[in-house]
Parts: sequence; structure tokens; C-alpha cells
Amino acid sequence: MRSFTALLPLVFLCVSATPAAAGDAAAPAPEAATAAPQLPPVDAALARLKDKDHMARRQAAEELGRLRDPKAIPALMEALKDESGWVRAAAVDALGLLRSGSTQIAELLVKDPEPQVRVQAAISLTYLSDPATEDALLKGLEDSAEGVRFASARTLGNMRSQKAVAPLLTMLESPEVSTRQAAASALERIASRDSVPALKKAAGDADPGVRQFAVRGLGAAGDRSAADVLKARLADGDVQVRVQAAIALGSFGDASGLGLGMDLLKSPEPLLRQQGSRIVGSVGDEKAGLPALNAAFAKEQDPGTRQMIDLARAQLKARLQIKDPPAPPPAPEKPAAGSTSEPKTAPKAPKKKAP
Repeated sequence: MRSFTALLPLVFLCVSATPAAAGDAAAPAPEAATAAPQLPPVDAALARLKDKDHMARRQAAEELGRLRDPKAIPALMEALKDESGWVRAAAVDALGLLRSGSTQIAELLVKDPEPQVRVQAAISLTYLSDPATEDALLKGLEDSAEGVRFASARTLGNMRSQKAVAPLLTMLESPEVSTRQAAASALERIASRDSVPALKKAAGDADPGVRQFAVRGLGAAGDRSAADVLKARLADGDVQVRVQAAIALGSFGDASGLGLGMDLLKSPEPLLRQQGSRIVGSVGDEKAGLPALNAAFAKEQDPGTRQMIDLARAQLKARLQIKDPPAPPPAPEKPAAGSTSEPKTAPKAPKKKAP
């Protein structure tokens, strides 16, 4: 039999493990501090726009552009004066997305010392499309930074600025490929016949991108005097130059590019098949063009290309006034197998007796 002394440690352990009495209950844990209410996303971004860190301010301006809440416009206008060029550029972008601040953005295009701000200003003015900013964009064509000249040319093209034609023709002679591309692309959008002589020359440029824009510009200008230049481009070493030459000729009703379009319908590339269908749809005939489109449609697996081919077929039929044959009448229903019942006929009305 164990002694009392030997049992003391066991008693101590049991007492220690016994739950405390109700009166000795542990004090409740202090309540967690109440969480501060979250600000709406716009208000949170507006608060960060005042942060000491310029990267935080830049991110806040970008976020306000994504949110596109007009409530942010006054703060973004103030951010145009920020000491950081990156913050100013982000604010310009956000205001462009909000379709606001064209006067202030045009001023930055002309006066801001940072090229990234001037580039963003020229881009944002595309969204705004305000004729009052045309003169600032024309000055942008003379900017020392190539990116500003490029963006200004693109925006003037989108605005169809006739005042920009002369300086863009000068840019078309630039030794910089990107500048010539920007000029040719803008002239295509403006589609002025005054640009036709220079675009004819640019159709033979060493750069395929310039040639492509020039050929498209000749088609957009609608001057049939360019037909010979366009026909020469059907043998260009760049497939997209050939495609655009055929499309431009098609806009004149000239079918010289039909053979190219027929060949493109068999291309392994969906984009080229789509472009081929566009060419055939615009100048193809009932004898060759329509059967080629029908055959291409029957075996096409790509849904987008199949839709384009079907659209080209509809265009060709409308142009040539081809009507689809009437649908055949539905076949009469056959009686079920093993059925001996005769087809049901409507009951005959009883004959009226003569008076």
C-alpha cells in the first residue's frame, strides 16, 4: 500500500487539472479593436494621390483612370502639376479616359519638360478628339522626341486633320522608319487627294510597313490614277503589301487582284484566308468567285474565318444581284414502319339537300 506521501504528487496533478470553479473563471479576453471602415475604391485612390511617395501617387492616378469616376477629375487636374513626370503622365492618361481636360493636356504637350508626359498627352488627345487641340498636335509633329512626333501624327490622322497633310508629307521623307510609318498611316486616315503623289512614291519605300500604309492610303484617297502603282505592288515581296494592293484595287472596281484572292482562300493562315475572301467578295464573279467562296466555306473549320467567308458570299451576291434559289418544299411524312393505317384526311363536309 502506497504511503500518503507517495500519493501527494498525484493529488497535486489532479487538483491542477480540475477546472476552476465558476467563481474563479478566467477574466474574459479584451475585445478586439474595432476595424476602421474601408473607404470606397475611388476615395482610397484619391487619398493615395496625396502620398509622399511618388510611386504611390502614380499608382493612385492609374487606378483612378481604371475606375473612370468623374468624381476624381478635380484631383487629377491638380495632379497635372505634380513634381514627378510619371505622376503627371498617369494623370494625363486618366483624364483622357475620363474625357476631360483637353485644354490642360494640350498645354502639357507643348510645354512639359518630360518627353513621357508629352507622349501621353498626344495619345490622350486621341480619346478627346477636340478640334481646339489641333494646333498643339501640329507643334507635336516638330517635337525633339521621336515618340511625341509619332503619337501626334497618329492622333492627327484619327482626327482627319486637313491642316496636318503638309507637315505629314514632309515627315514621309524622314530617314527614320518609324516616322515615315506614322506619317503614311496618318495620311491613310486623312485620305486627302493632295497626298496621292507622295503616297505613290512611298509605295516603293524600302520598308514594307511604309509600303503597306502607302498602298492603303492610295485606296482610301480613291484616286484611280494610282491603279498602275497598285498593280505593280501585286508582285511585292511582302504578302501584306500584296493583299492591301488587291483590296485597294478592289475599291476601284478593278479585279486585277482576284487571282491573289483566290490563292489566299487556300492559305494555311486564317488571316490570309479572311483577306482572300474579302478580295473575292469585292471583285469576284458568279462563274469563278462564288464557287470558290462556296468551296472555301464548305471546308473551313475556323469559326471567325467561316463567318468572314459567308459575309463575302453575301457581298458578292448583293453586288451581282444573285438571288438564292427557293427552298424545296418539305417532304411528305412517311408512315411509321409496320403501320397499315392510311394517311389521315380532313372529313368532308356533308352535302346540303336541295329544297
